[in-house]
Amino acid sequence: MIAPTLTKRVPAELYHRVLINHPGRLGDRGPSSIDWGRVRRDPLGGNTVLLAEEGWDTGPVVHTTSFPYPSWPATKSWLYSHLNRAAFLAGIDHVLAGLGAPMPLDESQPDVLGRWNDPMRQRDCEIHWTMSAEDIVWNAAARDGSPGVLTELAGHQVYVYDVHLGGPVNGNADPGDVVEWQPNGAIRVAVGMRTGDGYRESVWVGYVKPKPPAQHGPTFKLPAAVWIGQQGRYLPLRWTGQGPRPGYRPIRMSFPDTTLAIVTAAAYNGAWSTEFCQRVTRALAHVERLPDIRRVVLRGGGADPFGNGIHLNHIYASDPGCGFPMQAEARRNISAINEVAEVLFRLRRAGRQVIVVADGDAGAGGAFLSLCGSVVVAEEGRVLNYHYKSMGGLTGSEYHTLTLPGRMPDPADRHALLNECLPLSAYQAHRQGLVDYLAPAGLTGPALTEWIVEFSRNYGAQVDRRVIKVSDAPSAEAEAATSRAELSTIFRDFAGSDFQQALARFVLKQPTAPPVAARRYRGGYQESNFPPPQGE
Repeated sequence: MIAPTLTKRVPAELYHRVLINHPGRLGDRGPSSIDWGRVRRDPLGGNTVLLAEEGWDTGPVVHTTSFPYPSWPATKSWLYSHLNRAAFLAGIDHVLAGLGAPMPLDESQPDVLGRWNDPMRQRDCEIHWTMSAEDIVWNAAARDGSPGVLTELAGHQVYVYDVHLGGPVNGNADPGDVVEWQPNGAIRVAVGMRTGDGYRESVWVGYVKPKPPAQHGPTFKLPAAVWIGQQGRYLPLRWTGQGPRPGYRPIRMSFPDTTLAIVTAAAYNGAWSTEFCQRVTRALAHVERLPDIRRVVLRGGGADPFGNGIHLNHIYASDPGCGFPMQAEARRNISAINEVAEVLFRLRRAGRQVIVVADGDAGAGGAFLSLCGSVVVAEEGRVLNYHYKSMGGLTGSEYHTLTLPGRMPDPADRHALLNECLPLSAYQAHRQGLVDYLAPAGLTGPALTEWIVEFSRNYGAQVDRRVIKVSDAPSAEAEAATSRAELSTIFRDFAGSDFQQALARFVLKQPTAPPVAARRYRGGYQESNFPPPQGE
């Protein structure tokens, strides 16, 4: 049995039968290895696969590896889903290949470089707005996406997430003052000490989650500007700084050459709100008006999931009672993400090559949005969930009933994909025709961007030479008919109690049943196939 994200103690009867994935180097123990490693700014991280035993991460080691941590403040969730996931999969391959026997952990050996890590408390990773911007960003990243770092903002105790450097601001602002904001997005907060030239540093805070009041229910993450607005706080003019405007731009365009445009849509946690979708649509529409552009890349940026569809937290926040305002916001959101798909179709009908790069995990509407491009590229190691049904039977949209049959012709296969609600690796999606090409694993930042640029140029050259035939875009008539059919169905879903109850459970992190296919699995536990650890 494999436990990739274990959260409970393994029963004694399963000792030496369960493989535990621990995100730390050989000898690392405790539940906060990544958190401490980033707060200490350790140069090296690692991953260890071990067998369950009575002690905490003390079982025989099956596989271990070390890797350099990024020099930039990568978030805890990014490290876990990229570096640690890749190392864990390598460890499972090692086990399946029958390479080596489990070895007892001997902390006296010089290659055991890990350490015990106490559970990290909030006091171990504090944020005070008088701290330097760099320290604030690193501390926030160490605990993003869970549990976040607690601090005071606008007179309230909140956990902060999605924190980035913001550049200098006028020193008349006090540490903790909100000096700029983005509609339904991030806020910019003055931090640090005033410098000799009269300025302070600042950080962008993308998301907050209020600390739950005593004896009240759970709270949930919201875009920081949305939460500030809910408090009735005065929001300043959008720009109060001096000199060149610093960039916190989740949506941005770049033009590596005169014929190639890259639109990066970096949504925190892959949640595409109505406002976010509208901004992506405007960016793509701008590219559409440039006559020399022949190839258009839509990517997520690689720091977060590529996309998980509509912004469920934002929808729930519009009306926690799940009444008409919630349904109206859900309808606005799904219509807005469909408008992104419509621009992609228009680009294709105009003869442009549209390359969608899933450079992060993707699910639901984000996964199906990728199918609206001419070609789909996914990074090796990513996980793709092509289904909606687990969200209270939601039928979804994003033109999946139009695009999916061309990639998965067998109706039985499509039915299984949409109803079994099981994840696919990028490899599996590639084998099933949902992904056309795989980007190499391990590329991040500028290196991944350079690979995307080279791939796009080479793909375009192959198309121009007719080595590759590009599939035709759906007609405007087929697009319109599909939109009417899908939206009429999902609008009814939004009004139903099944979706509304599932929405509340998802946002408030309440327990849910596992996928249907997983519940039907009846594989029995067999005796361990592992030989006993050496020395026993």
